[in-house]
Amino acid sequence: MDEIIFFDNAKDSVTGFFEREFENFPPLIMSHFLNKFNDIMNYNEEDDRIKPKIVFTDNVEAVAKAIPKSHALTVFSDNDATMFNLRLKSLFAIADNEWCIFIEIKENKVSYGLLMSFRSIKDKNFIQTLEENTSIKGKAHCILVRALNFYSMSLHSISGNDLIVNFSLDKTKNNYYSNEIRDFVDATFSKLRTTQRKLQDMKNMYRNIFFNVMNNVHGAICVIVDKDYKDNGFFEDGVWLKEPISFSKLFAQSKSYSETKLRAFSDLFINMLNFDGITIIDNQGRIRAYNVFVETNSKKLGYIVGGARKRAAYHILSSKRKNIIGVYFQSHEGEVFFQALKKNLPSESKKKTTKSEKPAEPHLDKQN
Repeated sequence: MDEIIFFDNAKDSVTGFFEREFENFPPLIMSHFLNKFNDIMNYNEEDDRIKPKIVFTDNVEAVAKAIPKSHALTVFSDNDATMFNLRLKSLFAIADNEWCIFIEIKENKVSYGLLMSFRSIKDKNFIQTLEENTSIKGKAHCILVRALNFYSMSLHSISGNDLIVNFSLDKTKNNYYSNEIRDFVDATFSKLRTTQRKLQDMKNMYRNIFFNVMNNVHGAICVIVDKDYKDNGFFEDGVWLKEPISFSKLFAQSKSYSETKLRAFSDLFINMLNFDGITIIDNQGRIRAYNVFVETNSKKLGYIVGGARKRAAYHILSSKRKNIIGVYFQSHEGEVFFQALKKNLPSESKKKTTKSEKPAEPHLDKQN
């Protein structure tokens, strides 16, 4: 007799989370959502991987008002939830990039639509602002659901509680992507000297860029080197910019910076990350090179199971070369880590131990 294993613990945890965080959440919508759970994590539109973001609420107007420069666009309004699956499918196809789907549940109506915050790229994005916002509490129930990758989903309530559902059988795979990106961004600007305001703006911009990379780029490696790094041949197989792209110069006049220019260079950065090979930046936040390749040692990295991108990341980390600060890695299936080389971090950073500084354990995955 075949043995069949069900993820009932995950189902019970998700149901319990909604019961605690969203009073009187309709059982029919809960049933539809659970049946759609796997589709949300693995949604593809004409071979394009889409990671939907869904806000369940009973007052979308209150949510939009709480997030600066936000707009809610209602697309469908039904008297019951029978069209739930068709409505979501219609919105999945267009809710890409920073658009977020909302499902507003009121006594006699279910409305579906899109939410967006039209803010500068140097400001925190809609998702970050929503996760940190406490002013909605008491005005609306609100749960944010995000597909992180092929095997995990994040649930966040407006009261600040979180639940991550991970269907991977490999327990070494973590989902603390916000922490990984935070540590990566901190290391990226560890030697930039500027005003606190400009530094925060640039960090926000980099976080926005890499959250977009997580959602829209199938795989990437970004290496941080010291601002005085001079390549001795290790990264010679690539395109080194004669003049590094310096985002700090774009913020030279904070009152008259060009939003268009910022977004154009940010899009260029994402294109480099999406291109084959490694993108190299320094710890002043400057883009130095892209389309870089390193020759890996298959015997030495035999314990790494994965594709060329993952072996390259571990090869760089194991080289322990001076002036390499750390490596950001993202696989095709959504695994993400940032690992810093502690010996090359500034002294003030060494005092702070974070999750991402610990050696990332190699584990099984598909071709990256």
